[in-house]
Parts: sequence; structure tokens; C-alpha cells
Amino acid sequence: MLVNKRCTYCGEKFQAKTTKTKYCSLSCNQKHYKHKAKKTRQVLAKNSEITERHPFSERLELVKVKEFLSVTDCGILLNVSRSTIKRLILSGDLLSFKIRGRVLVSRKDLDHLCRQGFNKPNDKKVEIKKKEFDEKKYYFMGEISEYYKISLRSIERHLKLKGIEKIKKGRFTYVLKRDIRKLYGAPNKRS
Repeated sequence: MLVNKRCTYCGEKFQAKTTKTKYCSLSCNQKHYKHKAKKTRQVLAKNSEITERHPFSERLELVKVKEFLSVTDCGILLNVSRSTIKRLILSGDLLSFKIRGRVLVSRKDLDHLCRQGFNKPNDKKVEIKKKEFDEKKYYFMGEISEYYKISLRSIERHLKLKGIEKIKKGRFTYVLKRDIRKLYGAPNKRS
């Protein structure tokens, strides 16, 4: 079945094999694609010019009057990156809420964080002694898989389900032998 159509790019009439065909040839398709890509680049360049027209001081003045701030606004106000603000929110240091997927921060909470952070005394870092790692008390994941004939993925799921702690040392992941024995019983060390 042939359908009479008009090319979207050049306007020529042609006979298409399907009803969804838009172009008379591959070259028209490619030219139209490049034309659309050029237009989107121009629009993006125009939008970036608009944001560059507002210097930092103007953006800062606009942010100062807002009661509820977005993550970007908080970054502008504190002169830090968006990812720093997101880390503060995730760690619970900065309270936030969502409205239709948009994360907002109350100005009061941001001020409180700043006052709290600036009022903290500068304590010297206390060195925390790490527990000494005794390899004899642990299986690494490959050993568990070999002894119990279970895939690594299954072991991972069981450990997560039971809330058993794993310790990462270099490229190996270790689990306490007593936890594994509770989970799977005595190991079968025969090869």
C-alpha cells in the first residue's frame, strides 16, 4: 500500500510505504534532524545568556527575601554547591520538606543551622581507635560460598535480611564466623 505524503523538511510530494513516514529521503531526515538540533542549541544558549545577565549580587538579593528556599537558593545564600546542601539534608543537619517533588528548606531552619554551626566550639579531633581485625574470627565471602555451596548473591541477601554486619577490608568482604555458623550451621570444608 502506498500513501501520498508531503515531506516535512523539503515540502516535496512523495509516496510513502507506511503512514508514519515523514520524509521523502534519508538526506531530508538527516537535514531536518540537524536543523532541529541547531535550534535547540540556540535556545539553550539564549537561556544561558539570560541567567548570565543576573549577576551574583542580584540573585543573592532575590534569595534573601524568600521565606522558603530551594536547594539552589540555599547554595547561593551560603555560597556552597547544591551537592553540599543535599548532603546536609541527607545527614539530617538541615531540615527540609517536599512539595510535589520539589525540596524546600525553611529560612528559619537554614539560619538555625548557621547559628548552630558557628556557635560550636572548635574541639580538637578525638582519635577513635579502630578495633583490631583478627582474620581468624572471620570468613571472607568467597570462603562462605565455597564451604556452603551458596552463590554470593544469595549470601548477600541472607546477610541483609538477617541484619548481619559485613566488614570491608581491601577487596575482600568479611563476616564473623559465629554469625555465619548461626545462619548456615557448621561448614563443609571438604572440596
